[in-house]
Amino acid sequence: MYTAIKTVLQKLNRLLERKRKFYLVILFIMSIVLSVVETAGVSVVMPFISIASNPDAVDSGWYKYFFDLFAFNNKNTFIIFFGVAIIVFYVFRSLYNILYNYSINKFSLGTFRYFATRLFKTYLALPYKVYVQKNPSVFAQMINGEAHNLSNLLLNLLRLFSEACTVLFLYCFMLLVNWQITLVLTFILLVLVLVVFVTLVRISKKLGERRYAANVKLSRTLWETFGNFKFIKLKGNEDEIFRVFSDSTTSLSRTSILSATLGTIPKNILENLGFSLLIGAVCYILWRYNSAAMVIPVISMYALALYRMLPAINRMLEYINLIAYAQQSLHMIYDDLNLETDNEGFSPVAFTQSIRGENLWFRYLKGDDVLKDISLEIRIGEKIAFVGESGSGKTTLVDLLIGIYRPIRGHIYVDDVLIDHTNIRSWRSKIGYIPQNIYLFDGTVAENVAFGSEHDEEKIAQVLKKAKIWDFLEQKEGADTLVGEGGIQLSGGQKQRIGIARALYNDPEVLILDEATSSLDDQTESQIMDEIYDVSGSKTLIIIAHRLSTVERCDRRIQIEDGVIIP
Repeated sequence: MYTAIKTVLQKLNRLLERKRKFYLVILFIMSIVLSVVETAGVSVVMPFISIASNPDAVDSGWYKYFFDLFAFNNKNTFIIFFGVAIIVFYVFRSLYNILYNYSINKFSLGTFRYFATRLFKTYLALPYKVYVQKNPSVFAQMINGEAHNLSNLLLNLLRLFSEACTVLFLYCFMLLVNWQITLVLTFILLVLVLVVFVTLVRISKKLGERRYAANVKLSRTLWETFGNFKFIKLKGNEDEIFRVFSDSTTSLSRTSILSATLGTIPKNILENLGFSLLIGAVCYILWRYNSAAMVIPVISMYALALYRMLPAINRMLEYINLIAYAQQSLHMIYDDLNLETDNEGFSPVAFTQSIRGENLWFRYLKGDDVLKDISLEIRIGEKIAFVGESGSGKTTLVDLLIGIYRPIRGHIYVDDVLIDHTNIRSWRSKIGYIPQNIYLFDGTVAENVAFGSEHDEEKIAQVLKKAKIWDFLEQKEGADTLVGEGGIQLSGGQKQRIGIARALYNDPEVLILDEATSSLDDQTESQIMDEIYDVSGSKTLIIIAHRLSTVERCDRRIQIEDGVIIP
């Protein structure tokens, strides 16, 4: 258990920035102040009950000191003043509680944003060959789900510290009042707390692992289902997919139900046992001394202290339970934030002569070499076709040339300038890319063309006209026409034209077609290729294709087989 807590604290220390750590320290100090305030709220009750039930007590001790200090005329006035002071103190306690809860909730939600932002930035900076080995649905789950769980872990850690301080201060006060009764209560409650604590933490940790696995499976099922909806309809396997979804939600709901139920167990046990012991003590005093008047103030204080302490201990166990439940989120986020990322710069690169690859080798994270000692040169303005069978390495080679992948050996030069991490983003900004499958999100044509860049209506209209789709859009809502998720409201040719417009939007110097027309019929493909050759003009055009008809107008064809160029 100690090792687990140490690991959690070490990882949190490494993940949190200095500013957030400072804020966390402030909240810990506020927690200690809150505990002092809560302890004072309990401790002032016994003195007030003592003098209210026995006004003669004002004649001695601290009562007399304050009576003389403020020059009271009679005892009743002093007692009333004492009562009003307690009421004012309780108002202050309430206001401080509100401020404290606002502060820790603000910290928690700010921490969620902090971790979600860092995760998103990390995923965006992943090397492409690392990204393709991972499931995008897991990324979404980490940002939406696990970052929230981690922020809750920190929130529960703060609350645990606050409740622990309150219990500690109240316990010290109870020892001062009557150490014998306190030690008896301690022994009985401590044994019970330890048993409940050890059992619940072990179960909660396992439930947290099961929750994470179920969440990942659920996110993946949703992602794959709605991403392949048409195929599922054709295949008719809705029942099988629903069964997988149902199993995931059942597992997730069961872990949540068990976790929520476990959280109520300590409260019921501790409160029942604590107050039973207190009532038992009163009964014993009545049986032993035939009167409980002598211990009414003490018993009242113990009742109030236990009324505050037992729920606090219960909440401590609940927070520990929730922290154990969320540990998996911390470990997963810690691992992902320590993934290897690319440090990429914008040092200027001018493309006025050629792109040159020298002795290029490449392999993915697993497997054999995909490209083997390839050297080639593409001159500015050329129309180049890369052809070959599927898996021959033609797409990988082009991805190397445009900076999506990095060669494991060899170099890429643009106008004799080495392309490396200092200028890779500047080089990529000169590339326009048209893939085989155009991804269109559920928005307008304009939003899909700009795709995160600054929205320029005139520029959008120009590229849509170049892509030969403007006339079609004018019959609808123009650039504000909705495309539907995945471009479901458009034909294949229309989607490709929007893809062309998107590629042209930032006025690239190099245009890449990656099997961009392979899924179209011959007539549509011919039209699209005519439009691409037309809009490419003096741009350098690189085409990856199977069909020879697609590349018949290129200046050169480069044949790739088994990772090498065939002369």
